[in-house]
Amino acid sequence: MPEGKLRLIFGGTFNPLHKGHTGAMEALDDVLKFHSVHFVLSARPPHKNEVSASVRDRYTMLELALSDYEHFYADDTEIIRPTISYTIDTVRSFKRRFINSNLSIVIGADSLLKLHTWYRIEQWIDDINWIVLSRPGYDVGIANPLHDRVVATYEELKASKGGAIWVFEGSDFQISSTELRRCLQAVPHKSGTAGIARFISCSTSARVHTHTFTIPIMKPEQIKDHVIEALENVKAQEIRCIDIKDISDFADYMIVASGTSDTHVKALARSASDDLRRLGVIPLNEDGADIGEWVLVDFGDVVLHVMRPEVRAYYDLEKLWDEDVRELVKKHRDASTDQSS
Repeated sequence: MPEGKLRLIFGGTFNPLHKGHTGAMEALDDVLKFHSVHFVLSARPPHKNEVSASVRDRYTMLELALSDYEHFYADDTEIIRPTISYTIDTVRSFKRRFINSNLSIVIGADSLLKLHTWYRIEQWIDDINWIVLSRPGYDVGIANPLHDRVVATYEELKASKGGAIWVFEGSDFQISSTELRRCLQAVPHKSGTAGIARFISCSTSARVHTHTFTIPIMKPEQIKDHVIEALENVKAQEIRCIDIKDISDFADYMIVASGTSDTHVKALARSASDDLRRLGVIPLNEDGADIGEWVLVDFGDVVLHVMRPEVRAYYDLEKLWDEDVRELVKKHRDASTDQSS
């Protein structure tokens, strides 16, 4: 059996990191009991033409999101590399850093299907073991050339010196950030701490500032109270209002509520929107009402998210705005302000 501690490499643009990423790693840890997992931020991925947030913003958010996890680490290996990052370079960098460790790389089932297209894959496929994340009952469809590398148990994976493939079916978490970005649009971000806080605000609340604000006819507290009242009138569940004025450049309050069905979610969002329109507050943006799983209504100073319970639990927006994260962002902003003054 290889010497050393089991370490995992989990790469991605993390644009943004969400519960699907961390949940899958937690499920893996329950089985493998690994020493560490390194979330390697892909700074200049060769296979993606555009990433909406800057490298610095994404890395800051990654650090904040992982701060509560004892052995999850944000890794800047590909950030400090000045050229386009290929996985072969990252794997070999890790092998130099952790000489006596048992290394495995974590990929999704979709990446496995494209593994033959990875840069110089034939030269380094045996340098590391492979963990493939797959949903239970999903046919991974491993190509013939890779069949002989598949191991049936994680004990075999741990015992392998490299090149073994183990399919993990112990998690229902999806790893794509695409759905979370469904409510985002690419916007130019300011540099410095304000830009970082703005990106965290946008990405964790799935809200985009694309309009010019006008002078409100109601105070933020009044808008917030009317939104909550409108939600209560249509029997919203688990209403939560989060005060973000101290750490946000775009709003004072974020309200999250649940509806029992797509129809109920739409009705809740429509009730809040219609009530505020009658009071002269026109939403700056409404998104998701055509589907109903997650509807966002942007009232300027107040951002409303209405979701089905399972969607809300999956993306866990409240966790990304918990007291610890908010305090870290506030300290970061205050420190930057002191330095610039």
